[in-house]
Amino acid sequence: MSSVVTVRALEKHYGPVKAVSGLDLSVERGSVFGLLGPNGAGKSTTFNILCGWVRADAGEATVLGVPSREVHRLRGRVAALPQDAAFPPQIPVLRQLAFFAALGGVPPARAVDEARRALDAVGMGGAAGRRGGELSHGMLKRVGLAQALLGAPEVVFLDEPTAGLDPAAARQVKDIIQGLAPRATVVVSSHNLAEIQEICTHGAILDRGRLVATGTIHELTRRGTEVTIELGAGAHVPLDRLQAAFGAAGVALVDETTLRIISPAGSDVAAAIGEALRLLLDARVPILGVRRGTSLERAYLEATAAPKGAAPGQ
Repeated sequence: MSSVVTVRALEKHYGPVKAVSGLDLSVERGSVFGLLGPNGAGKSTTFNILCGWVRADAGEATVLGVPSREVHRLRGRVAALPQDAAFPPQIPVLRQLAFFAALGGVPPARAVDEARRALDAVGMGGAAGRRGGELSHGMLKRVGLAQALLGAPEVVFLDEPTAGLDPAAARQVKDIIQGLAPRATVVVSSHNLAEIQEICTHGAILDRGRLVATGTIHELTRRGTEVTIELGAGAHVPLDRLQAAFGAAGVALVDETTLRIISPAGSDVAAAIGEALRLLLDARVPILGVRRGTSLERAYLEATAAPKGAAPGQ
């Protein structure tokens, strides 16, 4: 796959604070890409630079081959939804979206129909005639998403797209995001790690303005190498046999009911699970559950853990 978003040696400083420092990043065409990081990691700054809202101090960021500072040249090909997008309170949302559609290059004769289509796509067709000031936070969030869906953008940037939504509305928004790929490439910035793990195909973890991990969500959660087995309480775990099979470094009894096994990269994880279960069952260890990989939350915490004695990040 080709990259549609690239970042090379990107730098952004706010006085003495290095918000982004030497960042390299690539987003493949047709992916749903999650930007992750703790507060102050540079996630929002990177997002804003890619959208063309903030200029970098050094380095390069391109979207569809165009420098992000000139992203206005990609009218209709790139769409973005900031976290706190606001709409004029006295103007009906259909009229607003038709105006945005025309700005994005939709022919004026089709702008209203395109606005209706986008509102229907996010479940807001019934609110077309309502004014922005009459809508709840969740409804405004969906109108904002409708604005990002106008036309047929090739790249869509979404900042915290489900923040403040009830579970039903959030589910609908997540389904819409997943449905955009592979026709469009989607970059999602979110603090909701479970959401990123659910809807994204790829991701990057930032910390202190630098990239600390990137890859497919499968790779980030180690689904190809790590297995967690939930055991019955009080069982005698045959650690010696497990370590002989997987190596001492590959076996860890996290607590008395949680066994973690890490097999070498590229090995047959199904065979590893079968061998581990055989050894446990031979030892009459009750098994309550098996899970491949780790959670994205744990991977995130491990990747962003500060070394002992390190100064807090800005």
